[in-house]
Amino acid sequence: MAGSLKDQLLKAGIASRKQAKEAELDKRRKRKKGQHGPAREDLDRASAIEAARREKLEKDRELNERRRREQAERALRAEIRQLAEQHAVPLPRDPELRYNFVWKNKVHSLWIDPSLRSQLAAGTLAVVAIDPAFALVPAAIAERIRERDPAAVVQKPDEPPANAPAEDDPYADFPIPDDLHW
Repeated sequence: MAGSLKDQLLKAGIASRKQAKEAELDKRRKRKKGQHGPAREDLDRASAIEAARREKLEKDRELNERRRREQAERALRAEIRQLAEQHAVPLPRDPELRYNFVWKNKVHSLWIDPSLRSQLAAGTLAVVAIDPAFALVPAAIAERIRERDPAAVVQKPDEPPANAPAEDDPYADFPIPDDLHW
C-alpha cells in the first residue's frame, strides 16, 4: 500500500473527498494558529522574564544598599569605640564618689574621685557610651565622637546643668548647698 493515509482512506471508502478537504483545511488553520500563537506566547514569556529580571535587580540593589548602610554603621561604631578606648581617662582604683548620670531614660553611675568630679563639672571631661559600658574622655575627643554619633556622648560639656536656676526664679539668690552626700 503506497500513498498517503488520505488516499488510503478514500480508496477504502471510509472517508469522502469533502471530509478530506475539511481535514486539510483544519490542518492548515491549526498550523497558522501555531505560528502566530507561540510568537505571542514567546513575547509574553519574554516580557515576564524581563519583568522578573528587573524585579530581581531592584531587590538586589535594595539588599546591597541595606548591607552597605549596616557596614557603614558597624565601621562608625568601631571608630567611636577606638577613639574612646584610646583616649579614655582611667578610673581610680579607690573611688570616693558615685557620679550619677542619665542615659536612655535610666540612671547610671560611675565611681570617681574628687579631681575627676571637678573636671566633669568644669566640662573638661565627658561621659561617653561604649556599647554596654561608659568611659570618661576629654572634651575634645567627646566632640569628635559627637560629630560621628550624637547619641554616644552621654554628658555634653557645653550643656547647662539640669538643675540650673531659671532666669525668673525667685529663689535664685538662695543656692542649694552641695555638701550633702547620700
